[in-house]
Amino acid sequence: MDMATPQSSNPELTERQQVVLRLLVQEYVVSGRPVGSKTLANVFPTAVSSATIRNEMAALEEMGFVLQPHTSGGRIPTDKGYRYYVHRLMGSAELPSGDQVMIRHQFRQVEAQLDSWVDFAAGVLAETAGNVSIVTAPRSVVARLRHVELISLQPRLALLILVTQESAVRQMMLHLPEVADQETLSKISGTLAPLLRGHSGAEVETQSRGASGLVAFVLDQIANGLKGMDAVEETRVRHSGLENILGQPEFAGAEGQNVLELLRGTSLLSALLPQMTPAEDVQVFIGEENPAGALRRFGVVMATYGIDGEVTGILGVLGPTRMPYRRSISSVRYMARLMSDLMEELYSPN
Repeated sequence: MDMATPQSSNPELTERQQVVLRLLVQEYVVSGRPVGSKTLANVFPTAVSSATIRNEMAALEEMGFVLQPHTSGGRIPTDKGYRYYVHRLMGSAELPSGDQVMIRHQFRQVEAQLDSWVDFAAGVLAETAGNVSIVTAPRSVVARLRHVELISLQPRLALLILVTQESAVRQMMLHLPEVADQETLSKISGTLAPLLRGHSGAEVETQSRGASGLVAFVLDQIANGLKGMDAVEETRVRHSGLENILGQPEFAGAEGQNVLELLRGTSLLSALLPQMTPAEDVQVFIGEENPAGALRRFGVVMATYGIDGEVTGILGVLGPTRMPYRRSISSVRYMARLMSDLMEELYSPN
């Protein structure tokens, strides 16, 4: 499986041990209760006695893949067990084609604005993965223009309005080098808007060298305005599906308050960003694999989206280590691809 995740050396499991671990993980994800040998015997693909399964579970426990919370009870997966399951036993992690078609259709009904997509992505991802979603609005390496407007205030005073691809807005007062009425200014902005769509400040500056008069002045101001927005670094985080995680037994009572604190403000992002590495695929962090102490009770599935060298954001899901990893990984993988496709369309100058 092509997935960017921490690697560890694991002992090789026999085919039967792999089946036991796979079934144990799947049963525990659904029930949240320790899984006994009798339960696994009932769902085992071949006729195997409970005693044989108990022996295999004991071997898995000795190797660190499962543990027994209570002496007389069943077993639950460890972080190491989940990791082995994700890498070796889970199978293909692609969202069913029907779900893909439905989600893409839903996005087509949303206004073609980046803010709308980010909000909608958080809701869809939480619903699809069944956990808390985290989506950051993408940050540009450079600000790129989506729209420009000129409004006459006085004969030689105008308001320049710049709107970037990320929906950031900048307004600038311009002292014009010559008298210009609204009709003249509207004609200039109407001509420049389609020509400059998707351009950076440096690219607009290049175009101004071949212009003259009022048009050259406006182009210079647009270039300066966009360059001034390049340094703006504001990461907005959306999350959805809090009820999904608060309904889990792992986060009852005081633990639920800890989840709320983690999601409040920028603490979650501060914990996640240091462990994110440039990768083309999903990254998975399970329990103790999370370097941030606040995340060590969680499973985290994350991916980056955007346009290489232009603009990037992150999206993912946060849940208990007992999360349905196949569903979470396939949902995050597809949403990252979809958001990247949508942004390619949004940033295309044509």
